Amino acid sequence: MHILKLVLAPFSWLYSIVVYLRNMAFDLGWFSTKRFSVSTLVVGNLSFGGTGKTPMILWLIKEVFNSKNVVVLSRGYGRKSVGFKWVKSESIPEEVGDEPLQIYNSSDQLPVAVCEDRRHGIERIVSDLSPEIILLDDAFQHRKVSAKANILLTTYLNPFFNDCYFPKGKLRDHKTQANRADIIVVTKCPKDLTKEEAKSIKNRVSKWSSASVFFATLQYPTLDVEALNSLRSTKNLLITGIADAAPLESYLFDLDIPFDHLRFKDHHAYKASDFSNLSNYERILTTAKDKVKLEAAVSNQLIEVIEVEHSICFDQKESLVNLILLKTFDQIN
Repeated sequence: MHILKLVLAPFSWLYSIVVYLRNMAFDLGWFSTKRFSVSTLVVGNLSFGGTGKTPMILWLIKEVFNSKNVVVLSRGYGRKSVGFKWVKSESIPEEVGDEPLQIYNSSDQLPVAVCEDRRHGIERIVSDLSPEIILLDDAFQHRKVSAKANILLTTYLNPFFNDCYFPKGKLRDHKTQANRADIIVVTKCPKDLTKEEAKSIKNRVSKWSSASVFFATLQYPTLDVEALNSLRSTKNLLITGIADAAPLESYLFDLDIPFDHLRFKDHHAYKASDFSNLSNYERILTTAKDKVKLEAAVSNQLIEVIEVEHSICFDQKESLVNLILLKTFDQIN
């Protein structure tokens, strides 16, 4: 592994130069950017996946903008279609992407659209619905749009300031771009994170960004005795096609729930031929993101979704909510 990293180091250096120059072109006005009259909020990261963007979009809908007219705009990664599309109840992942469909299903069919051109997507949304705010999913690198505010996510175990540039590491954008964020949320923190460690992380972040820093853990469901005993007494197969399944594995291990794990790459498009021994299992455990694709390949009766959401650490939820409202609407609760 050490030799491989040495081999990849020159390519990572070249990659970092390219993304640095691209961002400089936007900063100097060589590439155009546009700010819209409608309020826009970006949720993004500097790395390739696994920071919890989709759960953060759902958290914002539920906890921050529940009284607002909200629309979500995503690129629709992994879809086979092109152009602008509204996500509908009859949509399929191949048409709109798995994460937009998950957001639509998990938010009581809140308006969700996909478009690779965020400018055109925003214009179409404003024309069709006139929302109060548009949440731009995974648009931190889409600098043709100048958002009203930016939330940057980075993980506790692999924060951007410790990471390396692609292909040696997972960084897809330059570390200096963290300074464009208004808010940075360190996700997937341990539940016993101390204030001293959080302060140390904030100090490391401050070398790259002046953004306000918050911390979040992943919150999985609390099971009652009957549900727990049922899971412990059945043959379970965990199927995931996500960037980081480790927190979900830890949740099941901590509850002494037995399972075999069938792993696929992120955004995998499931087919019936992917599974040869499902008859050996009584239950399929999976994520909400995977469920929208699994339904076309396996019996829906076998599938049980394990939901997850962000929980803000140190009783800072209200402070974070008020800061987001201040950044996006110049108001607080």
